[in-house]
Amino acid sequence: MKKTFVKKMAFALAAMLLISAQVSAAPKKKAKKSDPFKDVVKQKDSKGKVWNLGGIQIDLVDWWSGENWENTPAAGPIEEANRAWHKWTQQTYNYKMTQKQVAGWDGHPQFVANFCITGGKENYVFVIDNRSALTGLKAGLFYDLSKFPKEVIDFSKPKWASGSEKMLTKGSSFYAMRPLAPEPRGGVFFNKRLLEEAGIKPDLPYDLQKEGKWTWETFEQLLKQCTYDSDNDGVIDHWGMANSSTEFAPLAVMSNGTVMIGKDANGKFVNNVGTDQCLEALEWCAHLATHYEMPQPEGSEWNWMYPAFINGEVAFQVDQEYKAQTNGEYAAMADDYGFVCFPLGPKGDGKYKTLHNDNLYVIPSCYDDERATKIAKAFDFWSDETPGYDSPDSWKEGFYPSFRDDRAVDETLALMRAEPNPRYDTLIPGINYMGDVIWVTYPGYVTPQQAYEDTKNVWAGLLKDANR
Repeated sequence: MKKTFVKKMAFALAAMLLISAQVSAAPKKKAKKSDPFKDVVKQKDSKGKVWNLGGIQIDLVDWWSGENWENTPAAGPIEEANRAWHKWTQQTYNYKMTQKQVAGWDGHPQFVANFCITGGKENYVFVIDNRSALTGLKAGLFYDLSKFPKEVIDFSKPKWASGSEKMLTKGSSFYAMRPLAPEPRGGVFFNKRLLEEAGIKPDLPYDLQKEGKWTWETFEQLLKQCTYDSDNDGVIDHWGMANSSTEFAPLAVMSNGTVMIGKDANGKFVNNVGTDQCLEALEWCAHLATHYEMPQPEGSEWNWMYPAFINGEVAFQVDQEYKAQTNGEYAAMADDYGFVCFPLGPKGDGKYKTLHNDNLYVIPSCYDDERATKIAKAFDFWSDETPGYDSPDSWKEGFYPSFRDDRAVDETLALMRAEPNPRYDTLIPGINYMGDVIWVTYPGYVTPQQAYEDTKNVWAGLLKDANR
């Protein structure tokens, strides 16, 4: 019996192993991946067919991406989703687009100009900044984007609401676009510890902004409280602020209802430095600088104001949002800080905002209409927001890690993104708005009126040339 049992068990075991081997050897069916974009309605052309761009290859060219950044691992789930979306649009509409760097920072403007003049077999969308913008417009290097019908690009869609179409114009034509909300830019950083030590609630600037009471007047009151002599030796040892004047002054002018270089009803550049709003703002800047700004330490570098704030020596600093980013200068700052918009001036419109100086996107004018249309439509598909990350608040996720509190994002950055407010002074070749106006008025070397009188004739000639 025992031998018979053993034989039966051996036979059963051999049979099981044979079946197992057969199962293992059988080809496995691949699990079908679900399409995360299966519910997306495919866009159709004027003939009612899904767009087919004929396999066109397009390069979105900037000066920072390198050559193969798309082959590097995605930084996180948002970037993974964006890459999947780009792949889906390319497969669906039969085009190929890559983002790449062809030249570095120094060589990019010349590369753009050379290609737009000579042309070539490559299909490009160029990212440009103020170095290429006005000179390229005057030379006729960029394609007239107003020629595209709505079925190609509908510039009334929210993604185009950056104000970029106002930057480079001729009559009713415009030559630049930007499928992104305006970037949050300059505002006021404040050190919460130093506010508390001066007897101020650490979140008071946020509260004042929320109530519409964050004004030149309340800002100066806080600066006054934070500027004092703590040991009664007759020497001030606590200071309200330390700033780069070229960050502070343009925002002050904006907050008082104007900009140094504006545009009139006909789209022509105009000099606003001599207006009451601008002169008042520049005078106020000089007043604050001479009363509440920490003196530059002897022997220090030109950028002394940044370590002064980072090291907790001053309570306020006016600068750009990027200083708070995870790789920015404030990332390792020991003290907690907040970030609010620039305070409202007495002649402003009552809206908290910032000045936008964003990069622009252009298509070379050397392309014929058919080629330009395909490039534009591909860029339109490429720049659509990724489904699942297109809610009104999705943009916040990328900014929360940069700041020490959510109010900077939920309140301040939201205000900065809400209303496009492009600056034009950086566009005009030859205008030295820093040396001619800001650097001489901020420290009180000359009055704003004198600075205007000293430069208005030269600026008039430069503006006349820019307006041709």
